[in-house]
Amino acid sequence: MSKSIFPLPMIDDFADASTLGEHIAAGYQIRARCTHAGCNHNVQINLVVVARYLGIDHGASAEDLKPYFYCPPCRTAGVNDGHIVFAHYPPTAPHCVIAERWIADRTAA
Repeated sequence: MSKSIFPLPMIDDFADASTLGEHIAAGYQIRARCTHAGCNHNVQINLVVVARYLGIDHGASAEDLKPYFYCPPCRTAGVNDGHIVFAHYPPTAPHCVIAERWIADRTAA
């Protein structure tokens, strides 16, 4: 039996996820993107790694995460590196029906 890195909270309504732990438990993803003119650097945030450093009870809103992120290309170029916005993406296949169908189609061949 695998051991959890940290206990995840129980969530009654996934739409109400507000902490890093709740986002991980619900299967949400967060992307950070630089909005500086000409940059548009973006990256998917590994929520498990961030939660290890900040704690699972740390907020997942843009105001809560912004102090911990910057744009590396903008910082290297010597321009303002604080133009970061965050996009929250809910899970798109909650029951993994697509994965089960793919396996069934692949084995029928």
